[in-house]
Amino acid sequence: MKNRLSFLILIPLALGSSQPDSAYTELSLGAGRGQYAHINCSEVSFVDAGVRVVHNFQSPWRIGLSISVIRRQNSTTAFAFPDLAYDSKYFSLGTTGLRVGPKDLLYIEVSFADQVPTFSGKGLAHWGVGGYISSWDTQLWLGQNAGPYDQPGLAGQIDFPIATNYYLFFNGRTGKSHSITEYGVSTGLRIVMP
Repeated sequence: MKNRLSFLILIPLALGSSQPDSAYTELSLGAGRGQYAHINCSEVSFVDAGVRVVHNFQSPWRIGLSISVIRRQNSTTAFAFPDLAYDSKYFSLGTTGLRVGPKDLLYIEVSFADQVPTFSGKGLAHWGVGGYISSWDTQLWLGQNAGPYDQPGLAGQIDFPIATNYYLFFNGRTGKSHSITEYGVSTGLRIVMP
């Protein structure tokens, strides 16, 4: 058992720990809207906004915080979610999920609350495949998401540069539950600060 545990701990190191030449910080701001099916089969519309700050160290570690505000019906809720991860080029594991593969090529991920705005972004939980399209200088992600949505739905994100170190992103998702269309759409700005 001890040897198996040691093997599992060493997997991330075997997959690579290559990081950028220097540390950097990312700031993401986003807002959106959507609708999901409540447990009693009623429609719940919402608007949400959020901010996320993440610092990537030169070593393979990342630390950050997301804060989101959600307005649905007559209530407003705010919450914060921490991001602490071992984050190498080929592997990432932390409080916001798991990624296998390099973001500048092709990767798979299962994540939780790692995108702002949280609800209309990629949802509370999402899983899928992403990659970099060099001819467009664009990141693309496709998969499914859930939460607050009652049923998983098809989701996607596109992220492209608008200036040096400034990236515009768009999120969308669609699905159905109890004959209610569940959807979310959002947009935002990601800024990389070397």
